[in-house]
Amino acid sequence: MSIASINALRSQNQWWVNEAEVYRDRHIVQKEASAAKWSPRVKYFFEFDEDVIYTLRGPRQVGKTTLVKELIKELIEKSRVDGRRIFYWTCDLISGPKELVLLLETYIGWARRKFPNDRLFIFLDEISSVKDWQKGIKFLVDTGRLQNCTLILTGSHSLDIRRASERLPGRRGKVADVLDKILLPMKFAEYIDVRHEGVREVILDLDLLARVNRQRVLFNLANGEIPSEIEELNLYSKELLNLLDDYLITGGIATAIDSYVSRGEISPQVYETYIRVMLGDAMRWDKKETYMAQVVRRLIETMGTRVSWKALWKGTDLGSHHTVAEYVDVLESSFVVSIIYQLDRSKNAPDYSKDKKIHFQDPFLFHSLRSWVFSLDPYEASLEYLDDIENKARLLECVICNHLIRLAFALFPSSEYDYRRKVMYWKGRRDKEVDFTLKVDNKYVPIEVKFRKEIPKKELSGLYNFMKGGGSSKGIVITKDLLKSDKNLIFIPAYLFLVII
Repeated sequence: MSIASINALRSQNQWWVNEAEVYRDRHIVQKEASAAKWSPRVKYFFEFDEDVIYTLRGPRQVGKTTLVKELIKELIEKSRVDGRRIFYWTCDLISGPKELVLLLETYIGWARRKFPNDRLFIFLDEISSVKDWQKGIKFLVDTGRLQNCTLILTGSHSLDIRRASERLPGRRGKVADVLDKILLPMKFAEYIDVRHEGVREVILDLDLLARVNRQRVLFNLANGEIPSEIEELNLYSKELLNLLDDYLITGGIATAIDSYVSRGEISPQVYETYIRVMLGDAMRWDKKETYMAQVVRRLIETMGTRVSWKALWKGTDLGSHHTVAEYVDVLESSFVVSIIYQLDRSKNAPDYSKDKKIHFQDPFLFHSLRSWVFSLDPYEASLEYLDDIENKARLLECVICNHLIRLAFALFPSSEYDYRRKVMYWKGRRDKEVDFTLKVDNKYVPIEVKFRKEIPKKELSGLYNFMKGGGSSKGIVITKDLLKSDKNLIFIPAYLFLVII
């Protein structure tokens, strides 16, 4: 170990010399100056007093680095941890496990001379950029280097970081909560939190930030009841509907929200940055830009409809429908799209052989990709797209799908983040269909999205057929602004449903 090597590490750890430097970190400064000061709730689910190796997964540009810097700031500011006990490094330029081991051994060796018995806190950003990174971490665990250390490793590709972390059996420590965390764009309730102080205070007064209370309200709806909290929130329908309209433009990406609020529009650079990093990740997985554009175009064209791999393949230059599936898998693992499968009620499981539905996870990501594929002005194209009520309903269905998946994860927390057996769609005879079925306590809650004022009874035939077949005694219809209980159905505005899930 040389003084030069420690000085090199200091470049990303300025708080070693002056702890006040953490307040001047560019990510902290940008957050403080932002019109969207988001504090993701996941940050409260890390335990820093155990020998634990956490992973933090999520899409690019969602704010993982900012969250890490916020955690570092709080360790220094609130927990009074000496800054030299905290090590941060972005791993984009680390070539492999040997270099990773050398990096950590250099820091740990230096820190242990100063703090032989104190806990060290290590943050490795974009660890998924390092091929076989888990081999380096495994070596350090097995040789005792990581005793009295807490690690947080971030990555932007779900499959890569999950599979790699699975190769560390018994070496990651034990805590009450899951070790693999997910940071996704803001949910609608979090969006309200950063955009509208008045409505935020109402949600706080109703104690709907507590997960257990939101789930109680949801279960009441699933049982055909309209809880008092919903009726109270509906007094703010105008504000909530306006916020939902904005959310369908900006999605839950903090940089997009900041640009929208401060400028009145989202700057082209925000869209371009996302496209650039998304394509960079795809190229890292040996995917071609021209093929990716074709696949994304087909996903936009078929969004929200039942589709097979072969149907997606049509109209592309890709070699086979298997190749199309590989490209979609990259997009799913990069948190761009979600795939839901048809419920087979006889097996109480998804039928992977049938057509699937593919939804985009976030409105901003959708608008970015659509403008890239069709060479459009991104902000103007997003407004034009949402002027069409059918388009708006399709994108809203994507948002509801994403929120249901996240609800399923909250109900059944797991490092796998495998929602396929919890959120599905249903198709009966004569093309009778239900948009979503949510599995709760071995029962299925059928959910239909009808984003309009008038809903003819015949358009709900899929729900009635599902309930007649014994799938459920109650159903939920998500509307534009209609709130009522009608026999076995609850009609609830999208802006209220999204707040509670």
